Amino acid sequence: MMRNGILSAAGAAVLALLVALPAGAQAGASGVTPEQANELGRQAYVYGYPLLDMLRIRHEMTSVPCPDGRGNAPINHFANAKKFATPDDRTVVAPNTDTLYSLSQLDLKKGPIVLRHPDMGNRFFDFELVDPWTNVIDYVGTRTTGKKAGRFTIRWTGDGKAAKAKRLGNPIIKSKYRRVWLIGRTLAGDQADQATAYEIMKRYKLLKPNGKKFKLPADCHRGKGEPSQYPLPTDGAEFVAQLNQAMVDNPAPKRDDPLLEQLATVGVGPGLSPDDAGLSQEALDALYAGVENRIAGFANETRIDFLQKSIAAKGWIYADPDIGLFGTDYLLRAQVAVVGIGANTPEEAVYPGALADSDGALLDGSSDYEMVFPADDLPPAKYFWSLTMYDREGFLVDNPIDRYSLGPSHPPLVTRPDGSIVVVISHDEPTEDDVNWLPAPSGGFRLNMRLYGPSNRVLSGNWFPPAPLKLPSP
Repeated sequence: MMRNGILSAAGAAVLALLVALPAGAQAGASGVTPEQANELGRQAYVYGYPLLDMLRIRHEMTSVPCPDGRGNAPINHFANAKKFATPDDRTVVAPNTDTLYSLSQLDLKKGPIVLRHPDMGNRFFDFELVDPWTNVIDYVGTRTTGKKAGRFTIRWTGDGKAAKAKRLGNPIIKSKYRRVWLIGRTLAGDQADQATAYEIMKRYKLLKPNGKKFKLPADCHRGKGEPSQYPLPTDGAEFVAQLNQAMVDNPAPKRDDPLLEQLATVGVGPGLSPDDAGLSQEALDALYAGVENRIAGFANETRIDFLQKSIAAKGWIYADPDIGLFGTDYLLRAQVAVVGIGANTPEEAVYPGALADSDGALLDGSSDYEMVFPADDLPPAKYFWSLTMYDREGFLVDNPIDRYSLGPSHPPLVTRPDGSIVVVISHDEPTEDDVNWLPAPSGGFRLNMRLYGPSNRVLSGNWFPPAPLKLPSP
C-alpha cells in the first residue's frame, strides 16, 4: 500500500523554522523570517488546494440554469448523465465509464433535504456525500443501506432544525457543513442498458421536508447553457485571499488547529490577511512565492510520485487506506484531489493504478501489453470491477471504437474456455479473437482498476492485478 510520510517531515521542518531563527533573517513585527514564511506558504497551498478545487467544481457545475445531462445543474438539483463520460469531459479527473453519474451540489442552509430513490433490484448504486474538504461524510447505496426503495434526510448540524429532521421519520445523515457534494453512481453497461439505468435515475429525487421539489431558476426556459469556468488562481496573493474567505464559509475541523495556528502567523486562516500579520516585505514576498512554487509544481510532482512508485512496484499500486477520510494527512488529501477528487473510501471501492509494466518501464502506446486474469484469481469485487485507460493526466483517451473500459458490465467480455480473461492493451487492434482489446494512445498512458465491494484480500493488500506484460515486437 502507498503511504505518505512526507507531511510529518514537512511539519517538523516548519516547526524547526518557527523555533530557530536563522542569523541575519529579516523578520518583521511578527518575528517570522522569509524562510519560515516561504515554507508556510508551501504548506498553505497543500492544505488549501482541495478546498478551493472543490469550490471550483461547485461553481462550474452550478453555473447552468438547467440540468444539462452532463453533470451540471443548479443548486439542490440532480444532473443525471444520460451516457458515460467521454474524452471531452475534463471538469473532474479520472471519470469512470462503469456507472452513470447523478451529481448534485447541496446547500443545507435553509433546512434538511430528503434524498429519495426507488427499488434498485439487482442494479448496483451508491450516493457518496462529500464535504468541502473532500472527506466522505456518509453513503446511501447497495453496500450500506440496501437496494429497496429508500428516503434519507440530509441535514446540516448548524441549521438548528434537528427536531424538524427527526419528525420526517427518515434515517438522518448529519453533515457538519452546509455545502455537500452528492455523487451518485448507477451501474450501467451498453447503450441500451445506459438508457434503462437513466430511466431509473430520473426517479432519484431531492425534496424539501414538505415533499415539494426545489424550483429551477427563472431563466431555465432559455435552455441549458454552457457551464462557466472558474480556474484556480496562479497568483499567491489571490490564492491566499480566496483560501481565507473559503475557510470563513467552510470552517476547518478542530483537528486542524495545530497547523492553522502556524499558518495564522503569516495571515493565512479564516478572515485573516497577510497584510495584517506584521510581516516584513521580504517575508510577505516569500510567503506568496512559496504558494506560487507549489501552484506551479504540485500537480506534476504528484504525478511523478505516482510514476516513481509504479516503476518501483513494476506495475500496480494502491492508494493509502486513509483515502476519503484523510484526517490530518493533508499531503495525501491534496494528492488525491489532483488524481481523482471525490474518491470513495476503500470499503466502498479501491482504485489500483499503474503507470509501468512488469519490468518497471513506463506504459506507452508504442508498445503492446497483455494482462491475464486466471480463472481462479479474477478480481475479487462483490459488485463489479473494471479496467480503464487514461492519459497520464487522468483523462479518457479518444480511440476509434469508443472503448475506454473493460469489465463484466462492458459486454462483450471475452472469456477463454479455461475461464481466464486476457486483456491486450495496444494502439492497433489485435488479431486474436479470444482476447479483449483496450485501445491505447500513441504516447504515454496510465491504467486504473475499480473494485467495488472489494474483498478482505484487497483491503489487506494481499491481492494485486496482474502487471502489464510488454509483448515482443511483431
